[in-house]
Amino acid sequence: MKTILEMVMAFLCVIGIATILWVVLGWTVRPVFCSPVMVVIPAKGDGGQLEAQLMGLSWLRAMGLIQGEAILYDEGLTQKGREVALHLALRWQWVSCCPNGMLEEWVAHTDT
Repeated sequence: MKTILEMVMAFLCVIGIATILWVVLGWTVRPVFCSPVMVVIPAKGDGGQLEAQLMGLSWLRAMGLIQGEAILYDEGLTQKGREVALHLALRWQWVSCCPNGMLEEWVAHTDT
């Protein structure tokens, strides 16, 4: 019984040390001060992957790893895809939709 208890305690100590090392490593490689970034996501077809991509960016924003905005650039969206993109832009204020052929003007406008 004593041996099993010692094994369980040793296992828990190893897990605890690994967790502490993981957290310390995460804090050392995490950017201390991050400047805003502009992420351009090419949007095609029915926009099926847009929500997943924006959820990933949302997670990074919530963790404080990035700041800035995302631009959904229309590279041949269908009508359904445009509706999805507009819905996502309404859902998150840091997301905007850019029409096809207008990316340079859009970036220049949002940069000022």
